[in-house]
Amino acid sequence: MTTIPSYDTAAIATLRQLDQQRLLEHLRNQRPDHTMPEAPDEPPLDEPAPAEPAGGASIAIFDRTALLKQIRLAHLGDDFGEGGPSPASASSDEQTRLEQLRALLHEEPRRRLVVADDGTRERLGHLREDCPGFVEVIALIERAVALSAMTGTGIAIPPILLVGPPGLGKTHFSRRLAAALGAEQHAFSCATNSDAQALLIGHPPTWRGARMGVVTEALLGGETGNPLIVLDEIDKFVTHSTEKPYNALLNLLEPENACALVDEYLRVPFDLSRCLVLATANDLDALPPFIQDRFLVVTIARPNGAVLRAIANRIAAEIIAAHGDAFARPDEDIVARLATTNPRGIRRLVTLALGFAAEAGRRQLTVADVAAAEAILLAGMEGARERIGFIRPRGKNECELERG
Repeated sequence: MTTIPSYDTAAIATLRQLDQQRLLEHLRNQRPDHTMPEAPDEPPLDEPAPAEPAGGASIAIFDRTALLKQIRLAHLGDDFGEGGPSPASASSDEQTRLEQLRALLHEEPRRRLVVADDGTRERLGHLREDCPGFVEVIALIERAVALSAMTGTGIAIPPILLVGPPGLGKTHFSRRLAAALGAEQHAFSCATNSDAQALLIGHPPTWRGARMGVVTEALLGGETGNPLIVLDEIDKFVTHSTEKPYNALLNLLEPENACALVDEYLRVPFDLSRCLVLATANDLDALPPFIQDRFLVVTIARPNGAVLRAIANRIAAEIIAAHGDAFARPDEDIVARLATTNPRGIRRLVTLALGFAAEAGRRQLTVADVAAAEAILLAGMEGARERIGFIRPRGKNECELERG
């Protein structure tokens, strides 16, 4: 005999109670005096609340009551439990949705909130050293961390938009920030996204190929209720010609909407109001004013001088460590030569320069290695400006001679 899971037992009782109420209401409407017939005695429903996750503060990331209503509306009756059959008349798309609803029924709705401690502050101090160009935004986050540690509540920050020219390490910083906070990170590239609605709220079940939202799916698959959501290159957020992608972002950036964001596919509200939202952009003017207004905009200036040398030193150390520390740390002359470009360019220079040193059998970089790497990068940029093809373009005079 198959044992019905405890969640199924409670849910079946809930569905039966809802159906009984509907039946009694129907019978009341059929009576001339509109009196309610007496309901049979039945013990009150006392569905056990899911145990709160260990670790203190937590939130329910989805509405379990709404989930039960969706299952009832899907006419699954007593057979909705795990492994139960779907209605024979349901299409394959409908059956897929019903299976996801069933799976969600057995998910624990509550997720712990990441609360700051002394370790968080220490890691943010190291982040200041690793990412000196981002001290302004780190200071803002440090104050949020202090508030979390004092009150024992989850870390909370307003949506932050990092704006600056390409190559400054904005994406690198977001990864380091998640590690410093001890938070999960869900990163999404807006430049390569082809469907804004699928990213945030999913598609209605009537759409072909409908699915739940990518962000809500990521939250459901995680272990915390306040992960770091990174919207990379948000200024390049272009999807279908008939879609207005930035409108969909309002569901995430407005607390009133984010606390009960309805996934269009499941039709179940999710709470994304505790998520830490960090976006990056190269061009602030490319964003609509109503989106700019909902972010705390932090401009990341191009580093120079001692800051850029510190960044070059760190990048070189990371790349050398990735090669098993087979090379000595670069001296000040090498670091100064590396610090003539942006962080992205520094990473390329170090990688190429190490190849020249290895080819010569040396475990120490020289200025000549860096110069050779610079020549390769310069040649690549100049080559990109040349026309690509095997047929030399003809000038206007040559075309006129042919026609003559």
